[in-house]
Amino acid sequence: MTLEFARNIWVVGILLFYIISSKNYILKADDHVRMFGRGKIKPGNYVFVVQNDHEVNTVIIGKVQSVDGDRLKINGTKIRPVGLLERVKAGRAIGRPKEVLENPDPNNCIFMLIDRVETQTFSEEVNQKSSKAIWINERRYYVLDGWIKENLPDIFASVLSAAGDEKLEARAMLLEKMNSIYEKDLKEHLYAVARSTRVL
Repeated sequence: MTLEFARNIWVVGILLFYIISSKNYILKADDHVRMFGRGKIKPGNYVFVVQNDHEVNTVIIGKVQSVDGDRLKINGTKIRPVGLLERVKAGRAIGRPKEVLENPDPNNCIFMLIDRVETQTFSEEVNQKSSKAIWINERRYYVLDGWIKENLPDIFASVLSAAGDEKLEARAMLLEKMNSIYEKDLKEHLYAVARSTRVL
């Protein structure tokens, strides 16, 4: 992993943070009411869940199907940030990326999602006593969900880490993906990240 790659990861993360802020995806007062328990998460809400899995924080994004006390039945996607985890363990990612791995949330998870991830369909209960469940709005959910479904973590990891002909191939794949996406919010985020990494 090169210093150039590490620098690009940082720049992309900061840029997307400000883009999300400008698009009103940053958690507002109503969101914090839900986050800290003054308003309860209900069936039909979308959530971002941080779950400790064998000493590694994984993320679940999904829709709440039912609520039983502290238990939420969620249908969605479980995300394991293997790329960021490997870089932190190897000492190639310190500071902010390491903090994100230790305490991910809907506003900083982009540091995970511009590197390789492992995903699986999730349809289980989570207990809010042992897992942190954060309410997110529908638009935020669909941007995160679309980012995963379009395989953007792997594509960006390839563009940011490859060199020579491999980088050109990765760039061509990313441009093809950009042209194939029609969902407005996801496309705006994708173009902003692509511009920041100078692939346009």
